[in-house]
Amino acid sequence: MEKHRILIIEDNTDTRKFLEAMLGKEFDVISAENGIIGIDYARNRSPDLILLDIMLPILSGYDACSLLKKDEKTKRIPIVFLSAKNSVPDITQGLSVGADDYIPKPFDYKELLARIRARLRKSMETSIQPIQLGDLKIDPGNREVTFAGKKIQLTLTEFDILRCLASRAGTVVSRDDILKDVWREESSKTNDRTIDVHIRALRRKIPPLTKHVISIYGVGYKYEK
Repeated sequence: MEKHRILIIEDNTDTRKFLEAMLGKEFDVISAENGIIGIDYARNRSPDLILLDIMLPILSGYDACSLLKKDEKTKRIPIVFLSAKNSVPDITQGLSVGADDYIPKPFDYKELLARIRARLRKSMETSIQPIQLGDLKIDPGNREVTFAGKKIQLTLTEFDILRCLASRAGTVVSRDDILKDVWREESSKTNDRTIDVHIRALRRKIPPLTKHVISIYGVGYKYEK
């Protein structure tokens, strides 16, 4: 599995080296010692998250954050301020220029790591675009399904199976692929006939799916547009 890429923009050498060493155990880490280089890296090296100091040479962290959030190429990258400036006005200003989180120095590394992981999870969930197939709309970020404008209540497994098929509309998806996509680590312990039970439930809850979710004998299923 490809590692998430973290960009550290920090002018203090000791802090930068510490973060590089610790975060490098889990992430692909790149670093810059000032905001100008950091913005260039953000635009051209596509980090998944940016750790940004405020008191930087040449360009302050506030200004760097503001520029990054106005740039079409970088505005969706989560930014976490990591700064010794920790008064309420400092934090308020940091969030007002677009930062997603603010961690005061000195920081607890375990807390920092937990915040980074949480931001990455949220970013991944919200970055997935809704799937629209005729009257069917699937929103992976909110785990919501509507059909002809009506919200449909599905179980988590039903949702995941429908998303799996709809995201590959027009393509036959094997039972094995459905198991791996939906059940993941538990796929080897799950009877593939369980899929049929959930498909029947989906057709019952959304009757028009009967003509869209097609059983391919001996192989799997296909969502026919």
